[in-house]
Amino acid sequence: MSEHHRPCWIEIDLEAIERNYVEAVRRAGPNRSVIASIKGNAYGHGVSKIVSALNRQGAVIYWTGHVDEATALRREGVNNKIIMFGGYLPSSIPRLIAEKLIPTIYDPEGADAVAAVANGNALSVYVKVDSGLGRLGVPVSEAEDFILKLAKKPGLAIEGVYTHLPFRDLSGKNWALGCASKFADLLDRLKRRGVAPEVTQLWGSSGLLADLPDSCNTVCIGHLLYGLSPVLPEVATAGDFQPAFTAMKARLIHVGHHAAGADLAIGSSYQIKNARVTGVLGIGTGDGMRRAIPGKKIEVLVHGKRAPVIGVSLEHTVLDLTNVDDPRVGDEVVLIGASGADKISLSDWGEWLGVGALEVILNFSGRASQQYANPADNIWGRFASAGPS
Repeated sequence: MSEHHRPCWIEIDLEAIERNYVEAVRRAGPNRSVIASIKGNAYGHGVSKIVSALNRQGAVIYWTGHVDEATALRREGVNNKIIMFGGYLPSSIPRLIAEKLIPTIYDPEGADAVAAVANGNALSVYVKVDSGLGRLGVPVSEAEDFILKLAKKPGLAIEGVYTHLPFRDLSGKNWALGCASKFADLLDRLKRRGVAPEVTQLWGSSGLLADLPDSCNTVCIGHLLYGLSPVLPEVATAGDFQPAFTAMKARLIHVGHHAAGADLAIGSSYQIKNARVTGVLGIGTGDGMRRAIPGKKIEVLVHGKRAPVIGVSLEHTVLDLTNVDDPRVGDEVVLIGASGADKISLSDWGEWLGVGALEVILNFSGRASQQYANPADNIWGRFASAGPS
């Protein structure tokens, strides 16, 4: 039995991360580079371990928006090029430059902050264009003038221009294609006026998975890197991309036996008619557990059998183990993953909580210990006929 400070842990397969990266490189083809998105602590998978795995497969550039995570990678000796999404004030840009992190610019204040610390050097920047998402970036209608002025500003070198057009369903796909044409037109106009960035990026995981036409030379993958599909099956299936978040498990810290006629406040049961066996996990709302949305019921696996969750508090979760044979303290409980012939998936949890699979991962990320499978194996000797291109 594995020992943990708290008897709850997450299992992550680094081989899946490596496989997914190589599959993304294959799909991108010889004319497009792949940049891995490691924002949000590598989508909740643990940024340090993920970067180590990707470096083994030849990843060169990373994209993130979290300044502290990026600087922590530098402290660990990660020397890869790291491009920063927006998400910081202009006052943070000197720190980014000092850490050799490349900032994203989308307003004059950011441009001025870079120029102020250039000291006669041409510092690389990326420009984010809002092509229709409406979240962050220079509006595509204003981007040409903005970028042309930026190109003339001393101390700045425009290394990349990118946009972001995520979508989930067929109507979203059509919307993204319409917005993409505006971004492509912008790049054409810039090129005719002498501005041809080294890196241009339009599509992320959704566009790559749907195999949309692309005139840019780079794709940035997030969801697919971790084996999560950002689109519905009506658009595309994830195919060879495999979830890296393979399991979440815990151990029973208590087993209670309640006689018929006893009071049981958990689950609003009083004077229960039949005897009931309950189990307690040392994980609660403070660790990411949530109550199911109305009409849904969370279940876990104990000895290969489903056991419903009947109560969640700050530090504990109570299970109904009445149908489980001989449960004991220390028994393994599978919240996500397989036990016996049954399996509970991230999608199941997403349905119970009313969120997507990524939200489920982020809900628990950083609150339970993480165990990594295949942390340093040469996977190519085991499952592939050739290494990454």
